[in-house]
Amino acid sequence: MTALNKEQRITKDINLVYNFEEKPNLSQLKAHKDRAVIAKIKADLVLPNNKILTVDIDFDTTSGYHDNAIMVMDDFGVEMVATAFEVKYGNEHAEKVREAWAQKRKESSPRKPTYLLVQKPDLNDTVPNVYAACGDEQHPPKKAPASITQSK
Repeated sequence: MTALNKEQRITKDINLVYNFEEKPNLSQLKAHKDRAVIAKIKADLVLPNNKILTVDIDFDTTSGYHDNAIMVMDDFGVEMVATAFEVKYGNEHAEKVREAWAQKRKESSPRKPTYLLVQKPDLNDTVPNVYAACGDEQHPPKKAPASITQSK
């Protein structure tokens, strides 16, 4: 580890590695006065075939506003969010969260979602958007092109 990196063990299964190399903010996002905001997360996903797929999760938007509130990665997290939705928005919306986690997004999807993203609602009385992500494609593709630069 270089002098510009610092590793911090939060608990037995959470390790953070800080890179203190100074970089300019090229995103549309602005930090709060007393708190940083997450612009991007790089995740290594362990696929069912025991291979690793690296995904950059980019929260930078042209709106310049950080609407992402929660990232859920397991059954416990889904149940916590669903319970909160049940209390605040009703059983119908809680069940939509549970279904988004429990089912493939499309019949042709090879897997169920890897994570859910919950965004803050535009208005105080509206239900937040919940997005099921990652699980719609086989990785790597059966016949990978020499270079993949396509985004959806």
